[in-house]
Amino acid sequence: MDSSKIVPISVGIAGLGILLFSIAQAKKDKNGNVYLNQGTVENNFNAKEIATVLYDAMKEANFTNTEKRKTIFTTLTGVSPAQFSWVIKAFGSRYYNTLTGNTYFALWQTPVRHPLKVWLKEELSDSDYKLLKSNYSKYL
Repeated sequence: MDSSKIVPISVGIAGLGILLFSIAQAKKDKNGNVYLNQGTVENNFNAKEIATVLYDAMKEANFTNTEKRKTIFTTLTGVSPAQFSWVIKAFGSRYYNTLTGNTYFALWQTPVRHPLKVWLKEELSDSDYKLLKSNYSKYL
């Protein structure tokens, strides 16, 4: 084969390979993530904002749990299990007093950080926690 034909053919094959690789990467970015495979993507989903709303709802001692419960369930309405994992990560571990049910500690108490799972278990009734756990069984 003539060497003047080998170079253009090689460049063409390399270019085709690069083009196919780019297309595969673009598809992977769109559909390769587990979160994206769970359903449609909401561009306005903000895990950090949801974690903050949950924290604000639970940080104070509240002996009438109805408002707190309503806020928690309203905030988590429509949140997929994959999105909930992002909320857990955004929430992290925060100081929580399991004795008093708030974020305040007495001088003799050592502040302890707890993940969202503990916060929800402490703040919700057993039946409400079981309901939430049925939606997010992998994480609660």
